[in-house]
Amino acid sequence: MKECKISLKNEKLITYNSLSKLIIFIFFVLFCYLAIFSELRHIRIKSIGTIILLSICFGLQFYFRSSKYSFSHRPFFFIIILAWINIEYYWMAGITLLFDIFSKITTRNLEVAFTKNDIQYPSFPIKKIKWDEVAQVILKDGLLTIDFKSNKLIQQTIDEIKTPVDEKEFNDFCRQQLNK
Repeated sequence: MKECKISLKNEKLITYNSLSKLIIFIFFVLFCYLAIFSELRHIRIKSIGTIILLSICFGLQFYFRSSKYSFSHRPFFFIIILAWINIEYYWMAGITLLFDIFSKITTRNLEVAFTKNDIQYPSFPIKKIKWDEVAQVILKDGLLTIDFKSNKLIQQTIDEIKTPVDEKEFNDFCRQQLNK
């Protein structure tokens, strides 16, 4: 075994997705407000166009929700960013871009890579842990434990559906790296 990648469960994924949906809904309501109450005609028209595009995107996401072609929140944020730029509210486009970046970071696939040189842990930014900093690595009953020599401990539940791992083979690989 040269390298092993293990996917971790993102325990807060539902919360992050709900927060992204709430932010998209707030922007949708804001565009509805602009479509109704804006004194400038071009802002009203562009807001109505944005509402229509977001509704179409929502309809497509609802239609494909159970298929392998399901969408993420990225198309919604992309439409909203383009709409703010088109209306010339660049600061709102910047805020929406920040929400998109945070959404991408928090909902990414958490994958720990174990190589012969180091362990790459999926923090932000990715933390590279040398084997000489680690006292023990154990995978048992779906729980990954990384015990550092500095008495720091990382324990994470792995996603066994995404990465089915042979525990004995993995533990032997880690033991070999620690004994070098």
